[in-house]
Amino acid sequence: TNKEVTFIISAQKIDQDFYLLSEEPYEVDLFKDFYIAPSLLSTLKTNNKAINVVGSVYAKENDLDNCLLLNTDKSVVEALNGNIFLVKGNTVKTPPLTDGCLKGVMRKQIIQILELMPELEIEEASISPFELQKADELFITNVITGIQPITKYRKKEYKNTVAKSVLQKLNVKVRLG
Repeated sequence: TNKEVTFIISAQKIDQDFYLLSEEPYEVDLFKDFYIAPSLLSTLKTNNKAINVVGSVYAKENDLDNCLLLNTDKSVVEALNGNIFLVKGNTVKTPPLTDGCLKGVMRKQIIQILELMPELEIEEASISPFELQKADELFITNVITGIQPITKYRKKEYKNTVAKSVLQKLNVKVRLG
């Protein structure tokens, strides 16, 4: 009735002071039942994440740890709970905001870290589903987990060398604050 902004904040303590890299198997697949609009509106974190909720149900029903979401152009945009990074050779690729991925805090930090790593080249460009099976490495980023390496997509298995290296630099950045 008055159009004033209201909000609720909920917080939980995280057990560790730095990010740990999980070595556990972590399998994903594409969620193709619904698509994200490739627009800047999709980059905002809101409570309207019905696709993520339905995708989580799909993942659970199919014994997956996560799913990768596509936009209406059929490009890989993000995971259910974070941004996606693809490593091929010395290039690390992540979708641009114009594809509709979440404008995540951790995404921005990881891009900044990668820009300072001379052995790697960071590229913000659309990711085709076909590139997933040709990649050397895939990982998901978010503020809670830091970096979550993907170990398997369909029949393809991945290593986590770049994820480990970036996570070390992320932990240094967090400590220096």
